[in-house]
Amino acid sequence: MEIDINRLVKEYGNMISMIAHRMIQNKEIAREAAQEVWYELCKSISSFKGDSEISTWIYTIARRTIGRYAACEKQVKMSEIEYFRSLPEIEYSGGEEEKREWIKEKCDWCITALNHCLNNDARLIFIFRENVGLPYRQISEIMELKESNVRQIYNRSIQKITAFMNDTCPLYNPDGACKCRICKPVYSIDMDKEYIMVQRMMRLADLYRKFEKELPRKNYWEKFLQ
Repeated sequence: MEIDINRLVKEYGNMISMIAHRMIQNKEIAREAAQEVWYELCKSISSFKGDSEISTWIYTIARRTIGRYAACEKQVKMSEIEYFRSLPEIEYSGGEEEKREWIKEKCDWCITALNHCLNNDARLIFIFRENVGLPYRQISEIMELKESNVRQIYNRSIQKITAFMNDTCPLYNPDGACKCRICKPVYSIDMDKEYIMVQRMMRLADLYRKFEKELPRKNYWEKFLQ
């Protein structure tokens, strides 16, 4: 089965980079992991016979490869996250033009850090479901788990993270008793203009996918096309 490498790069490159970014807090290691996925795909591309969806094959390789790099990632306790948010507020000291990007980058980092309250498998399932939007059936194939187990792990994860976001994040719940460390900068911008879509969102997935759109990951695969 002939596969167009250029198409794969354009269609999945950014997504692979995003998964590595959400799984691994260190940016350099995340970049290396994303590039390693590409090497593995190139090495085994001739072995793909079309027995599964091409996306399932790609994400399975991504799971195994990024999983090796993420093996040393530390799972944090919710009490540690609670302590972190109790620290002094983070003030913004730059110019107005850069403020929105600064806020987005801080929130993006917070989401990645929060994901680490989940173990590696649960975090990856959560990412496949919330960020990538894959169906449970496909995630079960990728993770090599029963679909019922995937659903159970995901449901526990979403409950854990949603409860925290509802109490903490001013973007997820503008009307809540938010305790985010950058609340002041967030509220200082025009929320109605900049985050009107976020305020209308009913599902956590919408917030996660908004950040992937607002802060697109660098496609680390592109250098292989040059």
